[in-house]
Amino acid sequence: MRWRATRPIHPVERWMQSVPTWLVVTLAVVLLLALKTLAEIPEIQKTIAPQIQTHHWQFISTLLSDVESIAAVTAVILYIKGAPERRAQRHYEAWHIIDMAASAKMEVSYARYQALEDLHRDGLSLEGLEAPNANLAKIELPGAELSNCNLRMANLRQANLSGANLQGADLRAADLQNANLRGANLQGSNLQGANLRNAELWEAKWWDSDLSEAELWWADVHIEDLEGAHLCGTIMPDGQKLNRDCEEAPGEIRSSY
Repeated sequence: MRWRATRPIHPVERWMQSVPTWLVVTLAVVLLLALKTLAEIPEIQKTIAPQIQTHHWQFISTLLSDVESIAAVTAVILYIKGAPERRAQRHYEAWHIIDMAASAKMEVSYARYQALEDLHRDGLSLEGLEAPNANLAKIELPGAELSNCNLRMANLRQANLSGANLQGADLRAADLQNANLRGANLQGSNLQGANLRNAELWEAKWWDSDLSEAELWWADVHIEDLEGAHLCGTIMPDGQKLNRDCEEAPGEIRSSY
């Protein structure tokens, strides 16, 4: 399974990761010592920061009166500097859980369920995910990168996949009842025999997708929206079976919508 660690988003965190640890710690110690010295010399206080009251300086002096405060600041800096490694380790463990569940052909795995949501929340791509037959009902993956994933026969009832990229995904016989696929990219996906009853499919992209034998009972979609999709034995929202794209057998008449 492919994965990559996310980069720091906050400017301060990004700066701290770009600067060597020894330099960050040195600057912090120098700054603290400067504050400690300043807090002990009233003449300098009046010149540099006259707006700060005396009792505030006394508080700063007390706070910095021993090395423990400096050690605490150093510890915080080291903790922040170690964030990328901890994040990468967390992502590695999440992918390990997902791969183990796939290898064991586990249908139900709360750990995998949580790992997928966590990875998506951290902004990682789920491209190429292997989770056939997985129980992922009600999972929250809006806008997820799920291209070329294998979700064959997966339980995705009431799943939130709005805006997700499912291009080239294997969704054969997947249960997508009441799923939210609004704005999802389903181009080139295989949805043969999929259950899309009452699914929200508004603004989804269907070009070159295969909806053969799929059920769209009461789904939020119109025939015009399915331009470019392969329809054969497809049950439309009104219950009519549509064979628009079936290969004609001798004597067979294709139904029209």
